[in-house]
Amino acid sequence: MLRLLRILLLGVGFLVIGVVVIGAFLPRTWSVERSRTLRAPPERVQETLEDLRTWDAWTPWSKARDPSVQVTFDGPPRGAGSRMSWEGQLLGFGSLTLVQATPGAGVEYEILFRGVDQGTRGSLALVPDPAGTRITWRDGGELGWNPIMRVFAGLLEAKLGVDFDDGLARLAGLVEAPR
Repeated sequence: MLRLLRILLLGVGFLVIGVVVIGAFLPRTWSVERSRTLRAPPERVQETLEDLRTWDAWTPWSKARDPSVQVTFDGPPRGAGSRMSWEGQLLGFGSLTLVQATPGAGVEYEILFRGVDQGTRGSLALVPDPAGTRITWRDGGELGWNPIMRVFAGLLEAKLGVDFDDGLARLAGLVEAPR
């Protein structure tokens, strides 16, 4: 029994050391980018992006995912300085602030989560397209020296990529609908 316990502890120890060593050589940053062409003019898309009250209708992080989420809004009603904060059982505690809004070209934002040292910076960039508007959603952040976070960054990127695709599809439905 003692021999089996030693073998098990050695195995776990080598596994931990392996994760730390592998993680040390992985990138210190993560990033996700997805694009889609929307059949709507840039002005209509921009109007939706600048109004954080519309984000529940198209982002994947909404009441549809976490019915318990409570959202509050601060700052100007739209554009740079607008901020929404949320608290929910699944989505946790955090805030999103629009740090820049360029007419017809998109928005940049910062997301902060309670208990997480570093926030993320992202953007929704708009480019006129013959079919309407090409939108590119980018987000990324620092992982620091934590080797475990570095090992799991690929999973984070894959999951966020799926969420971005879903959000862009929902945004398309929103801005392409007749008014």
